[in-house]
Amino acid sequence: MSPASTTPEQAKERAVTPPPQGASTARPSTQATTRRGFLGLVGLTAAAGVLSACSPPGTPRPGTGGATAAAGDKLKALTPAFVPFDAIKPDLPGTRSTLPGVPDISGGFSSYPADPVPALTRKAGRGGSYKAMTPLWGPPPPGLASNSYFQAVNADIGATLEFQITDGVTYVDKAIARLAARDIPDLMCIPNWEIDKMADFNKAVDQAFEDLTPYLQGDRVKAYPLLANLPTAAWQWSIWNGKLMGVPYPTEPFPYALLYRKDLFDENGWNQNPRTADELYRLGKEITDAKAKRWAFGDIHEMAWPIFKVPQEWRYEGGKLIHKYETPEWELMLEWMRKLFAEGLIHPSVAGSKGANEKELIGAGQILVYRDGLGGWKELLQQHRPKNPGFALGVLPVFAHDGGTPIMYHNTAAGLFTFIRKGTPKAQVEELLSILDWCAAPYGTKEYELANYGVKGKHFTLGSDGVPKLTDLGTKEVAYTYGFLGGRPLYVDWPFPDAAKANLAWQNATFPYIEKTPFDGIRIQRPGKYAGLQVPTEDKFTDIMRGRRPVSDAKQIAAEWRRDGGDEARAFYLKVLRDNGRA
Repeated sequence: MSPASTTPEQAKERAVTPPPQGASTARPSTQATTRRGFLGLVGLTAAAGVLSACSPPGTPRPGTGGATAAAGDKLKALTPAFVPFDAIKPDLPGTRSTLPGVPDISGGFSSYPADPVPALTRKAGRGGSYKAMTPLWGPPPPGLASNSYFQAVNADIGATLEFQITDGVTYVDKAIARLAARDIPDLMCIPNWEIDKMADFNKAVDQAFEDLTPYLQGDRVKAYPLLANLPTAAWQWSIWNGKLMGVPYPTEPFPYALLYRKDLFDENGWNQNPRTADELYRLGKEITDAKAKRWAFGDIHEMAWPIFKVPQEWRYEGGKLIHKYETPEWELMLEWMRKLFAEGLIHPSVAGSKGANEKELIGAGQILVYRDGLGGWKELLQQHRPKNPGFALGVLPVFAHDGGTPIMYHNTAAGLFTFIRKGTPKAQVEELLSILDWCAAPYGTKEYELANYGVKGKHFTLGSDGVPKLTDLGTKEVAYTYGFLGGRPLYVDWPFPDAAKANLAWQNATFPYIEKTPFDGIRIQRPGKYAGLQVPTEDKFTDIMRGRRPVSDAKQIAAEWRRDGGDEARAFYLKVLRDNGRA
């Protein structure tokens, strides 16, 4: 799955950043173990206390574990120059954002270009051989030795990349384990929504990865023209501890939506425009038929948050910061989700485990509505349309639980990063950046086509509608891998005109409902203790939703959250507002 084509596929300075388009919402309860692993990585002991989360240009402040924050305009001196790549221009209009730190809707393409243009005039690689760790939400393809797609792309790049593809559902666990063991590949892709769960990442990033500032800051990026095409705001989110540490993947404005099987909805006459939470619940009752192996929903609780107008993370009112866990809207959401689980409207493999692949379930028609990033739409079309031309997805319009004015969350400007292993020699860092530059080739270029579809006539063909269609070999071998390594400006660049237009129409229609947050445009690296609270706290709330604890326990869980670091974080975030003139 791709965060850009899909996006991420993604996520934002939110209390809980969603999984990429396609990942499970389940979060393993491994925080204590993973925290010890990180403490080992950064050479500290548990007695050292909360690890710091430093961000330029501030200085550590008492009571925050060293965490700091800065508005985006203070970070521009560290970022690469912006030099647009103008050879390809979209023909479908987007929406320009006026919210600080919120990405634009960049527009889209109504058709696939008949003659993709070359983005680069020379080989990116110098013959090196490297390993890269990337996620995948689906079955892995054959490895390099028996995969002609990987071989063809590597030949075009001029270097060998061997992918260590890891299940996206459990990616955070594998990434933490490898970081703790210092088993770090040459290139390591880590989504921001997973970084938000890593209590000590702000220290580990310095120990594990190369500082890219000397290679990319300012005009130095011009050696890599496609990386120079990435928006400045995305680079600002790639800064840790006063250094440019990763190559960002720009994100679309919205973290996720409710996608549904439009072909089956059309066939059965189901309501495609619910306007209240009760209407969505009644739709679920109508759809669900366990004997027919058909359930209405996957675990849609993260989309239930904006439906019930839960704040994205913090709400500032009356001079006070209120966390989402402390709001009455949060408890209403828990009660509603508990009803969906209790009445069997959520697929049993989703309700009973933390590893169900909801993409597979919606593809098989066993669930009809699920929460995913918009990029999951494209991915599923690519997977299923070749064998089922009638396969179609739609996206439910945003609505509020009570029928009032809806809200929608927004992403930050980057939701995924590619890091280079610390200690990599300078010449190899430069080659790896040149490879990432190749991977950042935008839609409409030959490099993009090869990375996404493979070799024309072998891995894909163009149908009568001009849309690339994977061959049997392409279906077997092509996986979204190179695309993760180099972000690109986000356009709706789908080779399915009907879906591309519907997607862009939904984005443009939803943009006015984006909820402003108190911290828009401020780059915050979360205090370590606060980040470490997310997984165990939300596991407790999951127990409520799944009927293992009463809803009345929600206030107790919120009190425990405050005691264990929530109030300390509140003081830090309130100071961030004051330091930036917002309180």
